[in-house]
Amino acid sequence: MQPALFPGVRAGRGLPPETAVRAWATAAWLMQVDGRAYVEDLDGGAEQPQLRQVVKLRLLELLAEIDIRLTGAEPAGEGHLLALALEYGLHEVCTATGPELAQLFDLDQEFGGDLADDAGVRELWNALCEAFPGQIPDPLVASGQGEVLRALRDWSKLCTAAGTDAAFLEPFLKDA
Repeated sequence: MQPALFPGVRAGRGLPPETAVRAWATAAWLMQVDGRAYVEDLDGGAEQPQLRQVVKLRLLELLAEIDIRLTGAEPAGEGHLLALALEYGLHEVCTATGPELAQLFDLDQEFGGDLADDAGVRELWNALCEAFPGQIPDPLVASGQGEVLRALRDWSKLCTAAGTDAAFLEPFLKDA
């Protein structure tokens, strides 16, 4: 599966500046903190198939949350993200239908199928990080801590320029 990555922004569809800054800063935060942690857990759980499956489910839910946020909307409750992704697919993070996501994330394993390798999930993740319009710092490496702080300062400046308060990032910072 080679989905188009961030197709909305690449097609020129945009949000009002205040909404766009909030959406993209939130997406970057979720990718750098939660997404990178899930991928590291996926790598570290090579000998634990059940852990890998849970991590893939959480990563798919995260992508669904980011997808919704990039539309300018607030996501539904956490318990609904997987169902939404499988029913409607993804449209802003990448173009993928629910069945394509189920295949990529190996969800048939939940129903007794063989556990495939995670290469497709890793490939998608790496492609998303590479295609992201801006740099996504890696807080899991020592040099990444300074990059995260710089990113927060930059997002704060963008918020000011767009006329929005950066306080929307506060709940994410508390959860990190």
